[in-house]
Amino acid sequence: MRINSTFTKLTIILGSLCAISACQSTIEGVGDAMGNLTGKSIHNSFDGKYISQPQVAEYKQREDEFSGTEGVISYSGKDIPKQQIRQSHVVHSPRLKKYLDGILDNLMAQWDGSPVNVQIQVVHSQSFAPYADSFGMISIPIGTLNNVESEDELAILIAHEVSHILMRHHERDAVVQDNKENVNMLASAIVMANVAKDTSFVKQGKSRTLEYNPSEQGSDNISKAMVYNAVIQTVSDSVWNTAWKRTQEDEADLLGFDLAIAAGYSPRAHSHVLERLENFQGKQEGMLSAFWEKQQEALTGAFKAGDLGGISQQFNAFLVEGLSTSLSTAADYFQKRHMAPDVREENIKSYALRVYRDEVRRKVDRQKWNEVKEVSEVATVLSSYRVAFEASNALSAGDIDTAMSLARESQTSITKNHPYMRELMYNIRMAKGDSIKAMQNLDLIERWQDASPSLVEIRIERLMKQQKFEDALAAIESAENTFGNESLFILQKSIALSNTGNNEEALSTLDKCEKYDEFKLSCQSLRERIT
Repeated sequence: MRINSTFTKLTIILGSLCAISACQSTIEGVGDAMGNLTGKSIHNSFDGKYISQPQVAEYKQREDEFSGTEGVISYSGKDIPKQQIRQSHVVHSPRLKKYLDGILDNLMAQWDGSPVNVQIQVVHSQSFAPYADSFGMISIPIGTLNNVESEDELAILIAHEVSHILMRHHERDAVVQDNKENVNMLASAIVMANVAKDTSFVKQGKSRTLEYNPSEQGSDNISKAMVYNAVIQTVSDSVWNTAWKRTQEDEADLLGFDLAIAAGYSPRAHSHVLERLENFQGKQEGMLSAFWEKQQEALTGAFKAGDLGGISQQFNAFLVEGLSTSLSTAADYFQKRHMAPDVREENIKSYALRVYRDEVRRKVDRQKWNEVKEVSEVATVLSSYRVAFEASNALSAGDIDTAMSLARESQTSITKNHPYMRELMYNIRMAKGDSIKAMQNLDLIERWQDASPSLVEIRIERLMKQQKFEDALAAIESAENTFGNESLFILQKSIALSNTGNNEEALSTLDKCEKYDEFKLSCQSLRERIT
């Protein structure tokens, strides 16, 4: 006996959308949140070096999970909140990683407080601005590496993010999490709704089993949602991940400057960094607009599949309002977060002349970074991703033929099986309507631990559609370890467990699922019916 009514679909999909009520309140409060990013400059409020000030001293002694020089603090057995999980792919380049680690170690050696575990990784974003998460991981967009011209610039950027961690800014500011959750919640809701919609309850003897049979429409909705999400992830991650209050940015500017100068880098690099940041900021409003348009299109398709036109219309109005609010605050958002780059440069120049009169004569050293860029592995990676981003931009503009040509050009023996490269080919093949060849690209990925959650989701959905539930469970377990989070694919996990005959474990998983507000009603509905 199958239980699969319109009412059940409506209940489950509405349960999925309950999570977005928080998303709505976030969007409605965006204007106020962004307005609060202003504050008085602190550059002239003290004498001497900022690192020696009492307000910094209080953060120099600490005994917590961040303390010490051994172990890994990010993504290593910790329960990482869903909204803090990285959304980009990690770029695998041992030589590049070693070089950046050296810069980080040099900067951390200048900190005269308790040792703090900090890590660094390269991610596939086109963005210029690096960002730090609350677990001590600094992510350097490969777009940064393709734009800076010296190690001094890299050191200034890394030192700024290190300072956010040292000053514990993540503990003092929750704006970043609210806005990043707002950006990423929509695609997850689509997947949740369609997976639940295509899951029936089959009675087998005295028990009931969750039977997942993805419909063509449901699979198409999921694929579209993930494709659209993946296209904009090259820019969205760092857009919201760096929403700091202005005072905190001032603190990070000053402490980062002190660390970089103490490590031997040139003060002049700071102005170079700000020039590049100003150029990047001017491109963001169009990127945010494209994101919302794609998410709105994907959501509309998902609701049509559930025959929920009225809800679709209401939610469409909400998205339009959210889009308008987001775009109207985009320019102010960057200006207020970091202030105008020319104002930041003026503040730091004044500080440098007051405190570092001798050091300001140091020249920027371009040789070290140029030597690293000439290393075969590094040169290949930087070039491949630069061309791949051009392909992604062409795809976003609807120029599929150009996207395919550039994507093929971007493939090298070193990078061709990186997650981003294969995802790019997947997206292009899907845009051409060739789902078979699109899926074949997923089989070529060598390091799934570097993949983004959205690409991993495509992999899991594919395995479940093929009824390969044991493989789906293995992929889910791997993802849980990689991202340090069990909620990402908890609904799929319970269905896969049920389909492998592990109903007790499936029920236990659904019990856990109910603890997550965004999934509670969907998982509760499934659990009640299987019991």
